[in-house]
Amino acid sequence: MMETYIYSREHWWTGNSGSLDRGGFIPIIYNMLLVLLLFLDYNPNTLVPPPFKHSFGFYRASKYYLQLFLGPGYDYDDPQGIAAVKLRELDDPNTKKDDDELSVFAINSGRGQVVYNVGLEAVKTYGNSKEFVDPKGITATEDGLIAVADFGNKRVVKLQYMKGKLEPVSEILLPGRPYDVCFDSENCLYITDYDNACVYIYDSINTLTLKFGVEGRLLGELSQPMGIEVIDAGAPHNHYHDDFIVVTDKDGLRVSKFSKRGQFLGSIQNTDIGLADARFLYVAIDYFGSVYVTDEINNQIHKFDHDLRYIISVGRTGTSKGEFVAPRGITIWRRYGQVFLSEKEGGQYLWIGADAFVIGCFPERFTPAQPGSTLAIYMTQDSKLYITIYNNLGEKVRDLVQGIQREPGEFLIVWDGLDDNGVVVPAGDYQIYILLKSLHGLSRRIEKELRVGIQCAAL
Repeated sequence: MMETYIYSREHWWTGNSGSLDRGGFIPIIYNMLLVLLLFLDYNPNTLVPPPFKHSFGFYRASKYYLQLFLGPGYDYDDPQGIAAVKLRELDDPNTKKDDDELSVFAINSGRGQVVYNVGLEAVKTYGNSKEFVDPKGITATEDGLIAVADFGNKRVVKLQYMKGKLEPVSEILLPGRPYDVCFDSENCLYITDYDNACVYIYDSINTLTLKFGVEGRLLGELSQPMGIEVIDAGAPHNHYHDDFIVVTDKDGLRVSKFSKRGQFLGSIQNTDIGLADARFLYVAIDYFGSVYVTDEINNQIHKFDHDLRYIISVGRTGTSKGEFVAPRGITIWRRYGQVFLSEKEGGQYLWIGADAFVIGCFPERFTPAQPGSTLAIYMTQDSKLYITIYNNLGEKVRDLVQGIQREPGEFLIVWDGLDDNGVVVPAGDYQIYILLKSLHGLSRRIEKELRVGIQCAAL
């Protein structure tokens, strides 16, 4: 009877991997390769432009394009937070064709404005530098309730979207300057107070229900908190029913995780992921609870899993595919995996894709007398995995894995050197073909193919 051996992270690090201890040096090589590959140009697929048919090739907006929409007098000055939502008012319940059409609300801080689209018809602005002073974060609900962190005025302003217009509803006055805001599924509002090093939670009628994180020496206390995002167990499009809050603090050097009751659950700092400096700003959480943090200094998006374990950093400086220029705000529409980013000179519209790379095969060359090799793969997104072995004639030799679901991280798969009939393969060159498929929403269209060579040597 043939078996496919799949080893998890725990097997890898504890050394309890049975047949994997062929020399004991694999973990050392793995660590070295992982560090190298994370920083090499391996064509990442973690965040990708949408397919051409979806956006006709347009996924990046520069100042030039924004001025085309809003007029030559429009000045894109110090963009900050961004929020994307499917508004019920604009939803046609009789069709699903409009279900991926979102309303995006973005802060143009230098001009004191909220910039937003009215369906596919127009782009509008609300506010000015007299009304909002250095606004930062923004959040929105499906019912059109908007909240803006009016940083310079020490308040949070609630607005209502209705028939293409924004109207003021109420405000919350604060003792310090609010940096970011987010709503949970019950319209409770979470606010970071940059000056007083804490998070406030207000219910739907603006009553303060909880305050936590006051600066001090105890573990879990905050310092200069900025970005905030929440995912709660009752929220739709929440695969693992996660229930937590994520905050960037220490003036952009740390990402911290809390329960919805303010209990500290863990943190990770810039040095923990190999960065000498960073400026973690805004936060978003996807369908699988993975956390995405913008880094203005390193021009990257850092991704962590729902336990705040580091997964990968994507991006570098520039305006081409996979590049960013001082990314600030980030928002993810969890239902379909759509990502919107604001940058210093514009913004981007991306999708979350299936992504992985091959660390290697250990050994790369085996013999019929001692057949088999261990394939090491690192994945950055929950995906379905298919692995097939082909010979040098392109003929299928073995269906090794067919549609198993894996979470982000590293894992090992053992090919025992047998074909589908249970016979050791003859001497020759073989190709391991790896296919990843995303698991939800529009992102299910994003796939990635990988190949790696391996040899069965003659005796």
